[in-house]
Parts: sequence; C-alpha cells; structure tokens
Amino acid sequence: MWTLFIYIGNNHVVESKCIISILDVQLEQTSSKLQRLVDDFKQQDKLYGEEESAKSIVITDDVLYYSPLSTLTLKKTKKNM
Repeated sequence: MWTLFIYIGNNHVVESKCIISILDVQLEQTSSKLQRLVDDFKQQDKLYGEEESAKSIVITDDVLYYSPLSTLTLKKTKKNM
C-alpha cells in the first residue's frame, strides 16, 4: 500500500491520511473555537510555520501547521492524489 504525502510549504510534508482539516487562516479571526485550538497547540509546542505569511491552517492528528499555500491549492493537491 502506498503512503501519500502532501507538501504544505515551509519545508513541511504531511502524510495525507493524517490531515483532519484545511482551513483559511482568516477564519481564525472570527472563530473563537479555532483561536482556542491554535492556542492549545501553541502551548503544547505543536504549532509549526509562520503566522505572518500563512494563508491556511492545516490540522493533523497531533500537529497544527500554518501554511503559506492557499486552501484551494492544498485541497487540489490532496484531491489529485
């Protein structure tokens, strides 16, 4: 069986089956639940990527990534696999 990986930017590659959600980074400004989730990952030191250049948030089983790639680009990549 093949293991598929997705490049999400900032030199990070994630196993596709571990991705729970890909969200637009602007949602963090309006969603208190997402803000709390980001804060939780940050406190656990499981938040990767640069917030300043982020266009999307990739949530996996145990890590949260800020990605400089748009949600549309990431979803197209995952869909084509």
